[in-house]
Amino acid sequence: MRTRSVSALLIVLCCIAALCARTAVLSLRLTETAAAQPRTRTLLVGTTRGKIYARDGSLLVDRTERLKAAVAPCGETKALLERTLGTDAALKALETRAPLLLDVDEAVSGENVRTFSVPRRYAPDDLAVHLVGTLDAQGTGATGVERAYDALLTEKGGSLSVRFFANAQGQVLAGLDKEVIDRGFNSRAGVALTIDPNAQRIVEDALQSSKIESGCAVLLDTGTGEVRALASVPGFDRNDLSSAPDGAQRNKALGAYAPGSVMKPLLAAFALEQGVSKNKHFTCRGQITVGDTTFRCYGGKAHGRQTMGEALQNSCNVYFIRLLQTLDAGDYLQFLRSLGLGEGVSLCENLRSETGALPPLAALQSPGQRALLAFGQGQLLVSPLQLLQAYHVLATGELVHPTVLYGTVNEQGAVIKAPKQPSARLLSEETVAILRKLLTQKAGVSRAFTPAFDVAGKTGTAQSGVFQSGSEVCRTWFCGFFPAGNPHYVLVLLNEDGTTGSADCAPVCKEICERLVGYAADS
Repeated sequence: MRTRSVSALLIVLCCIAALCARTAVLSLRLTETAAAQPRTRTLLVGTTRGKIYARDGSLLVDRTERLKAAVAPCGETKALLERTLGTDAALKALETRAPLLLDVDEAVSGENVRTFSVPRRYAPDDLAVHLVGTLDAQGTGATGVERAYDALLTEKGGSLSVRFFANAQGQVLAGLDKEVIDRGFNSRAGVALTIDPNAQRIVEDALQSSKIESGCAVLLDTGTGEVRALASVPGFDRNDLSSAPDGAQRNKALGAYAPGSVMKPLLAAFALEQGVSKNKHFTCRGQITVGDTTFRCYGGKAHGRQTMGEALQNSCNVYFIRLLQTLDAGDYLQFLRSLGLGEGVSLCENLRSETGALPPLAALQSPGQRALLAFGQGQLLVSPLQLLQAYHVLATGELVHPTVLYGTVNEQGAVIKAPKQPSARLLSEETVAILRKLLTQKAGVSRAFTPAFDVAGKTGTAQSGVFQSGSEVCRTWFCGFFPAGNPHYVLVLLNEDGTTGSADCAPVCKEICERLVGYAADS
C-alpha cells in the first residue's frame, strides 16, 4: 500500500516538473518573439494655440515659422547629427538610437528624417503686442487677449507628433515607416479682433517717431464702436521678457491718469444740455480765488472776456470754474458717470480698463474740490479708454462701448461675428453740432491741423502728483475726432511724462490723420 502511494507521488512530481519545463520553454519563446517585435517611440514635434486674427483675417500671432527635423539616429543621418549637435553628442545619439527633434535651417528629407514647419508664436515686427498680450513660461495667457481668451485659445490648439518603431530596448529601427499624428495642429480656429492692420501700423509708426516715450494711442471707428488701432509705448520683445524695461508690458490704454483740460469739453457739453448758451461769457483775469485757494490759468495769463468757444480755444481754467459754479455739481457728476467715467471699460471678455476715480458728491461740497473738477484735476482719474468713450459721445451724441472683439473663428477659418454693440443717445443733435464747431482747429488743436479735413479736439496737461528729480511729472493729452463735420474716428493720445498736450500729442494726431487719409484714398 505504501509502495503504491510513493509511486503515485513520484508520478505527480514528474508531471509537475514536465509542466514547469514546458511553461519555461513557452515563456522563452514568447520573450524572444516579443523582443523581435518592433515597439514604438513617439516624439512631440510641436504644439499650437488658437489663432488671433486682425479684422481682415491676417494673423497677429503665428506669422512666422521655424523648421524642426524629426530624426532617427543611424548611418544615413550621422552627418546631420554631427553638423547640428557636434561630434560627441552625435556619437552618443547613434549609440542610444533614441529619436531626436532638431532645429534646422532648411528642409531635410530622407528615409530616417522628416522636416516639419512649426509656427513661432511671436515675431519682432508683430502688431498690437500690448493688446494681443503675452504667454507665461508654461504657455498660459498672461496678459492681453492671450489672457482674456486663454481657455478658448488653449482648447483650439493642437499637437503634431511622429511615432517611430523601436526594439525592446527603445532603440529606433531605421528604415521603417514613421507615423505622423496630427491632432488639430493646423486648425485655423481662434478669435478675430477689430484691429485694422494698416491703421495699427500708422498709429504705431506715429508713436515711435514722436516725443512720446511712455504712453498710448487708441483709434475708434465711430460707425461701429470698434477699436481700429491700439498702441502702447515703450515696446518690448515678447520672446525675451527678461530684458523688457520695467512697465513695458503694461498696456497704458488700460491705466488711469489725471486728465486735465481734456475734461473741459465734457463740462461744456453738460452746460449746453442744461440750456447754457455757447455765448455765455465770463471775464478771466488770469486767476480766481475760491475759498482759500487761488487757481490760475496756464502761465497766469489773463484771457479777458471769454465765451464758451473762446474758453475752449484758450483752455481758460477761470471760465470753467465759473461755469461749474452756475451748475449743479451733483448733476454734472451724474453726467460724467453716464459717459462711463468711474467705471472700467470692457474691451472684451476679461480685458477691462482701470475704473479710475470720480470725486464723491460729499467732496464737491467743498468749493475748492468743485473748482478742481471743472478743469480735470483733484481726485479725478480717467483711463484713455474712458475718454475714448466720452469723446465718441461728443462727436456723435451716442454712447457706445468700445470693443476689440470682431468674432470667433472656427476650424475652417470662418468668422462668427460678435453681436453689434448697443448704443444710447446722451446728447442732442444741437449740442453735438455746436461742439463740433467749438472744438475745431483752435489753439493747441491747430498743431493737429491737416488740410485734408478739420480735426476737432482738445489738448490737456495735468499735474500727476508724481515727482521725479524734484519735478512733478505731467500727463499730457490730445482727445478728438475727425473729420469734424462728419466724424469717422475718435482718437485719444496720452503721454505719461510730457510737456504740454499741444507740443507732445497734437502733432502725433496730425501725422495719424494725414496718413489715414492716404491709406483711405489708396484702399
